[in-house]
Amino acid sequence: MKISTANLSLILAALSTTVLLSSCSPSDTAEQPKAEEKQATPEVAHALALVKRVTPQFADKVQFNIDPQATTPVINGMRGYILICATNERECIRAYGYYLRNIAHVHMSWNGDNTSGSQFVIPAAPINVPAALPYNYAYNYCTLSYSGAHWDKARWEREIDLLALNGFQYVLVTSGLEKVWQNFLRELGYPDEKIMAFIPNPAYSAWWNMGNLEGEGGPISQTLIDSEAELGQFIVHRLKELGMEPVLQGYVGFLPHDFPQEGLNGRIIPQGKWCGYYNRPGVLDPTSEAFPQVAKLWYKHLHAVYGITGKVYGGDLFHEGGNKGNTNLAVAAQAVQRAMIADSPDAIWLLQAWGGNPDKRLLDGCAPEHTIILALNKNLAPHGPQKFNFSNFPYVWCELANFGGNIGMYGGAEILEKLSSGNTDASGIGLISEGLETNPLYYALLYERINNRGNIDRETFLHHYAQARYGCCHTKIMQSLRFIMNGLYKPDKVREGCLENIMCARPKLDANKASTWSNPHLYYSPKEVEAAARLMLQAGQEKGEALTSLETYQYDLADLCRQVLADRARVQLARCKDAYDKKDAEAFKRESEIFLQLIRDTAEVLSCSEHFLLGAYLQGAENRATTPEDKKANAVSLRRLMTTWTPQIGVLNDYAHRQYAELMEHYYLKRWEAYFELCSAQLAGTATNADAGTAEKQVTTNNGEAVEYITVKQPKLDAIDTSFATQEIQLMKQPTGNIMQLAERILSQP
Repeated sequence: MKISTANLSLILAALSTTVLLSSCSPSDTAEQPKAEEKQATPEVAHALALVKRVTPQFADKVQFNIDPQATTPVINGMRGYILICATNERECIRAYGYYLRNIAHVHMSWNGDNTSGSQFVIPAAPINVPAALPYNYAYNYCTLSYSGAHWDKARWEREIDLLALNGFQYVLVTSGLEKVWQNFLRELGYPDEKIMAFIPNPAYSAWWNMGNLEGEGGPISQTLIDSEAELGQFIVHRLKELGMEPVLQGYVGFLPHDFPQEGLNGRIIPQGKWCGYYNRPGVLDPTSEAFPQVAKLWYKHLHAVYGITGKVYGGDLFHEGGNKGNTNLAVAAQAVQRAMIADSPDAIWLLQAWGGNPDKRLLDGCAPEHTIILALNKNLAPHGPQKFNFSNFPYVWCELANFGGNIGMYGGAEILEKLSSGNTDASGIGLISEGLETNPLYYALLYERINNRGNIDRETFLHHYAQARYGCCHTKIMQSLRFIMNGLYKPDKVREGCLENIMCARPKLDANKASTWSNPHLYYSPKEVEAAARLMLQAGQEKGEALTSLETYQYDLADLCRQVLADRARVQLARCKDAYDKKDAEAFKRESEIFLQLIRDTAEVLSCSEHFLLGAYLQGAENRATTPEDKKANAVSLRRLMTTWTPQIGVLNDYAHRQYAELMEHYYLKRWEAYFELCSAQLAGTATNADAGTAEKQVTTNNGEAVEYITVKQPKLDAIDTSFATQEIQLMKQPTGNIMQLAERILSQP
């Protein structure tokens, strides 16, 4: 594999031969010693603790041994247990994850776990675990708000275990930066009341940390600031225990937009507005005399809050349209990196390649041995080599399959299968979707890619996946998975995430997407999606409770039914428009009622799985707070983020829309009901101009390209939109309903 710089000291040895059990069922092996039996050392205490947390049933059957000379991990069969030998504890854990996925058939995911088909297998011969790439990275800043804002301590503990088992080495951490900023700005003399106005709610902290906005969802309480710091401390220390490296926030010059320049010996470059609405933090010119002292102060408080010295730092200069002014970017980059290295001699700066960043002039000032580029790649279409030209800089190929945390079946299967040393010069793989907790099949394939440098055989992968997730490789399940891989997971061009559900769109008769920047192009066959759903249902009917009682199966069947209903809604809305255009009031009433029933059916389907409940989602965000006021603030901020995003109607409206049961019933359904009432009134001639509202054409940019959109202000819809964040509705914490019965009804319809 071509490595883009000679300074990659962490590159692992050449790939060893992978030994997989090709049968879909775990094989029976003799419990015979295959290697010298050794006792586990204290160096692996944290690995053993992880085994007890994630697989208590195997706790006394797994041992680890550290061998500094090992090139790749080896799983040895012993008398009654397995012994995993690897070069360090992190590699021991990664090898155990490989064992669980491919040999014991234990399945763990964001969308349900399953051990129904698992078996503790003692290999008859040593198994060489493939080497992973050296820089496997987790999280977009956006991820930690669109998904991570509802992760409490218990949820983070599980998340970190899954990251370790799946081979990640570097993980972005932002919880706790509220406290860092508070202490940092206090020492700079910024008033306390302004500090509190500057710090946003955790739901919006991603864009604060990227320099896009200030204070949204705030002010938050001191109690919440302190609890976020405690959570951040837990995250970084647990990561370190398991051999992973937390990526902390480096200092790139951000200061509040109204920070006084007096006494700074350096200019603050105004950054203007983001998305035409939010004040962006200013940027202290890194080339100024003040920058090294201010940066030193930042790192002092960063380490004081987290209790560790950083080694890898995130942070981008002039992200998404920031104002560079007349700054010499090469000199600015040198200054930023020099401050990082002064704090930590081996410091690495992680730069996001997105929206024109990093500018080549900025890279001219960076030292390759202290820089890694995260190449955010939304092109999941299966064509061409996935290579980037960053000169001598190492880069991580980062999937970007999700925007805004939207729910929809989507991924790039073929590109992951072929993303090997033959068609990429990347030094690692990045999990960097804006939202997670969807598409378990796609992400399982991503984890396989991280832990396998060769080409991935689809059938072998699907058999291992089915055996682990469903406890069986039923023929119809396999057929269903093939339909998904060849359709929904095979986009034919660059696009920003899934095909959006128009039920979640701001109502209009020609709606074809929900958010401003998404691609409405239909790239798959809805008939094949229905076929996949019917096959999954039939597998459950044939296997019975052994399959249908599984959380994993219930989620996947609900997700397929949800997708079927979303596809039908596109066809049905066209029928509504046709009736309206023909001024046929009766036909319009009939067709619009069918559309509304699709939304009700979707809400009912989503109610069957905890993973599609707004109440269950918000519970985690409330658990992160300790006072009633903070619990409410966290919930309100997340509800606003998922709906209007900002406190008003604008370009970000519905960007982070979600298909949760309560949102479908109490938000999207109410909007469409109000809109269809308006349409019926227009057909009857009783609607007023005020009811119809006003439309305003506007232009925004997306990665440097102009995007035209229309904002329609309608009193009834606006009231529904802006009131939902604080509206009292019945939230669900536990699933209800029977997905098998619902699926039978829905899929029996044409």
